[in-house]
Amino acid sequence: MPQLVLKIRYNKNEGFLVSPTEVMDKYLVGVPLCTRDGRRMPLSAIKTNIAAAQKRFENLFSIRFQRQVIAESKDFNREEFNRWGFIKETFPIRYMGRLWGYVNDAVQVQYPHEWLSIKKTTNVAVYRNVYLIPNSASQEGAKMTQNSLIYNGISPHLGWFGARLIPNYWRSIYVTGWTPDDYPEDLADLVIKFALINVLVTIGSFLYGVGIGSISISLDGVSQSTPLKSGKYGIFTDRIQWYVDDINSVFENFKYIYCGITFDVL
Repeated sequence: MPQLVLKIRYNKNEGFLVSPTEVMDKYLVGVPLCTRDGRRMPLSAIKTNIAAAQKRFENLFSIRFQRQVIAESKDFNREEFNRWGFIKETFPIRYMGRLWGYVNDAVQVQYPHEWLSIKKTTNVAVYRNVYLIPNSASQEGAKMTQNSLIYNGISPHLGWFGARLIPNYWRSIYVTGWTPDDYPEDLADLVIKFALINVLVTIGSFLYGVGIGSISISLDGVSQSTPLKSGKYGIFTDRIQWYVDDINSVFENFKYIYCGITFDVL
């Protein structure tokens, strides 16, 4: 029996909020993506702009879009620890894995997962704090079981009592980010619009030729001139300006929702 074998190159699970094809179908409807001689804007260029915009908002809001495991080291701050063992992580916590206390490279104390408490809410997880609440997750309360606190040494904090700050004391492992099915749609829309600003500026430059501001046609004494540069952003100034205004109008609100109020105990 004859067979037909097809070989297709494709990418999967690249960690983008949206693929370049989806951007073209949903946001670039009616926008020509090729020059007058038929050269098209490659999908890799759109993908690069999406990746850059996504990374920029991750840094601005101190978040990670893709679900991933984070391993961190944080300073011991007595003011925070006195509040139910309050420890502030860098990114929003989806799941708290393990927590250790180190002095230099020596493990001093290990806290069981059952003692680690985080605030849970909707998919918009902005809570970065973990609290130490002694409990064995049973009706009898805390017990000396496998879920209890584990010390290494007779007095692991000997010489550190009264210290206000211990550098790089906490070592934690936790999960942050979203799955492709629960990305916040409003945040994804903001990232895509930011990426499209660069895409539309690029398309506007090469659509009729770089540096061309107008096209003039003259035939038998009749001439017609068509201006191409309608503003500072080129031929797509109206759409780009709309994206810029929309981003500016919601940015501060989004910063409070996804980043929260950032402060440190001094």
